[in-house]
Amino acid sequence: MRQTVPEAPCTVPGDISATIVRILAYMGALATLAIAAASFFGAPTMPAPAAEPAAASGWVNIERPHPAFELQMPELAAGPAGYAILRRPADGARKDQLSFGEPAAGGPYVMVEIYRPGARSERFIDAPSEIAARIIAFTVTDDVKPAGQIDSKFGAMSLVHFAIAADQTVNDRQRRCLGFAKTFDDPVMQIAGWYCNRGEEAIDRATLNCALDRLTMLSAGSDDKLAGLFATAELKRTFCGARNPILAATPERDVPVPIPHSIRLTRDAKPRGQTRLRGLRHIRRPRCRCPQSPAPDVDVLQGPSGNNVT
Repeated sequence: MRQTVPEAPCTVPGDISATIVRILAYMGALATLAIAAASFFGAPTMPAPAAEPAAASGWVNIERPHPAFELQMPELAAGPAGYAILRRPADGARKDQLSFGEPAAGGPYVMVEIYRPGARSERFIDAPSEIAARIIAFTVTDDVKPAGQIDSKFGAMSLVHFAIAADQTVNDRQRRCLGFAKTFDDPVMQIAGWYCNRGEEAIDRATLNCALDRLTMLSAGSDDKLAGLFATAELKRTFCGARNPILAATPERDVPVPIPHSIRLTRDAKPRGQTRLRGLRHIRRPRCRCPQSPAPDVDVLQGPSGNNVT
């Protein structure tokens, strides 16, 4: 009599679980071998360089700053004005930023920055690169391009022109800007910034030069070279063209000229002919020969209008 061997029950979920466990075990073993081989054959790892402190490369905004410079812009008094001081703790560098208006507003936008580096070895780049580095946060619609120079009270100032987008311009058009940059060797510093119009009209260079002419210093602290630089610049100030012999008005008008007592002619004086004094004519009045009341000689000064001045 033949006996039948009962078949082992087959469970699919159990087989799958066992297979997964075996695969994970094989992968773990391979990972262990790989780590051991890498530690044996790999090159020695170099220590990572120390991370630079954030304060060494960043700028700190000074709260409640005491202005060291002043820029009077009465034509932009209706808009917002700001003064900010940024310091770099690593080397003591300082930026004084004076602004009028806002980049995205509809009116003009002016920004002037006086940058004094902490190290004398720091060098500046060309004007287009300096301005381009400062307008990264703006929506630039026309790239920065050189635009020649102007003769300011600080000397020759390099110019660039560009355009940025503004939210409140007419029909969302772009606004034209005229940037400037000037570096100095002693003291080591830089004056840079821009003047943006409210629309696509080009900026008049005389307008920008007038704004730079109004930039003055309030306090130099202990920096005698900075004080000397601005003092020398003040000697070249034109007050927005008022001292320019071409632009300044020279009106001519008739005004009464007083005659000093020291130069009045007396009875004993004997002038030859007529004496001209500041537009007046000296006339010799003939002697009165009336026997009743003889009168002495009287000197009379006659003006251009015919009025006699004694």
